[in-house]
Amino acid sequence: MDDLVAAAKAAGQTKVVVLGGTGVYYDALKELFFDPFTKETGIEIVLVSSGSYSEVAAKVRAMSEANAMEWDLIATTYDTVRSPAFADYVENLGDCSELPNVVSEGIDGSCLGTAVLWDAAGNGLAYDESAFPKGGMKSWADFWDVKAFPGPRALPNYGSPWYVLSAALLADGVEPKDVYPLEVDRAFKKLDEIKPHVVAWWTSGDQSQQLFRAKEVVAAMVWNSRAATLRKEGFPISFVWNGAMLDADARGITKGAPHKIAAKALLNYLYTRPKAAAEFEKRLNLALPHKHASNFLDANVASNLPTAPENWSKLVKSDAAWLAENRQKVIERWTVWISG
Repeated sequence: MDDLVAAAKAAGQTKVVVLGGTGVYYDALKELFFDPFTKETGIEIVLVSSGSYSEVAAKVRAMSEANAMEWDLIATTYDTVRSPAFADYVENLGDCSELPNVVSEGIDGSCLGTAVLWDAAGNGLAYDESAFPKGGMKSWADFWDVKAFPGPRALPNYGSPWYVLSAALLADGVEPKDVYPLEVDRAFKKLDEIKPHVVAWWTSGDQSQQLFRAKEVVAAMVWNSRAATLRKEGFPISFVWNGAMLDADARGITKGAPHKIAAKALLNYLYTRPKAAAEFEKRLNLALPHKHASNFLDANVASNLPTAPENWSKLVKSDAAWLAENRQKVIERWTVWISG
């Protein structure tokens, strides 16, 4: 038996309360990771859902400050979890020496100190091919061009507004390498142009997909994994890697987690199943940080992941140092702008 599993059971920790994941994403996690973990260890996974990433962060802070933490393991963004402000609300994992599988089986950078890396996606432009029979969009400039590409749009509002601000700057002619530091005034001025054409500000991946299924939008910023799922369902949705944002998920243990040892056991377990990781990647087109998962993938699947060289080179990566200094000001300005 794994040392962490044994320690969790000795402490009477027989469940892990996990926050995050809906729809096909959660179904895949449950089948490929959570159910096998429970079968092998006897530790139950209890999933809870709590809205957008920003709502999650707010609830984590509130529970932590009230000394009433209910959640053990949370999903948040790679950008958020590296924020000095957020570090006060999650366990410090240090170099992850307590999570030996993360160290030995994870790709470089899997241990983030305050969390572990989980899945990576491209957050980019997707459009409905049927809306543009003469040819679809190729850039964020096209997304902003409502005359050449008419129809309602959607953009995300889940606590990471810098992705939308980055798209606005790209649409305004900024080169990808020059997106950071963000020219915030310029970005909001460009956003003012597109705002009347945005009919939905989605807060979950499921919602972003439903907007396309219901033909409520012709184009949106979505995760490549969600666009790929829609295509598998038969919807003619194209995803544009040019100007997509690298958007990675991280898994952290809340400070004051009621089942902290069991949560560590689960984190450690997630890095032990390369075949399951490959199947997850195949189904959802999300890249997982398993060092050996690629051994079980065919070239066609690998080429549609954000980590494929031809896609990776087109991704816009956020600047952690700039975000650490400016995050709160950007979020506050975004909140005012979007509610105005």
